[in-house]
Amino acid sequence: MVNDYSILIDGYNLIFQCGLEGRSRTPASLQRARHRLIGELKVGLTDSIRKRTAIVFDATRLPSGESEPTQTDSGLTIIYAIDHEDADTLIELLIQKNSTPKKLTVVSSDHRLHKAALRRKSIPIDSDQWFDQITGESPKKMAGKPSEEEKPQIENLSDVDWMAEFGLAQGASGGSQSSDERSKSEESSNYDPFPPGYADDLLGGNES
Repeated sequence: MVNDYSILIDGYNLIFQCGLEGRSRTPASLQRARHRLIGELKVGLTDSIRKRTAIVFDATRLPSGESEPTQTDSGLTIIYAIDHEDADTLIELLIQKNSTPKKLTVVSSDHRLHKAALRRKSIPIDSDQWFDQITGESPKKMAGKPSEEEKPQIENLSDVDWMAEFGLAQGASGGSQSSDERSKSEESSNYDPFPPGYADDLLGGNES
């Protein structure tokens, strides 16, 4: 597995924070949400940046139709964290192993990952804010969005001052004020991407 990504995305966190999952949370709706997210990133990121971007999803086993825990799509690396406790655990490991952490952007609204990023002087960005920057629109107002030709692409990571854009200070003690809104949900089939006890801290009212 390549470790020196420039962007690490907490997949389901971004999906839920940005309202990409639709009205229900079923295996089919999660699959559509994943495809929708990947499609948006294909448009919003150039080829060179996609090749340095990884999306990590919680998974207790591979979703239906998927054959490998790590795969690529148009340069994007897609990882199902089936061999780890959850996606956060794997993302923390990838942050720790990254040889150029100051060039790494961690996309999540989870304070746990914000803290892990700041420990290595990486850049933590809330999911909805980052996605808004990539798509050029409010992520929760997807209707009436422009065609692919009209949508802005990020040509180079150095073109975007993420820290200034979102008012983050390197070395801050916390992340942002948003909390991780992911919660447990019973599925209508046997497939459940989340490990037992997932988001118990949120349900109990504790911050990550």
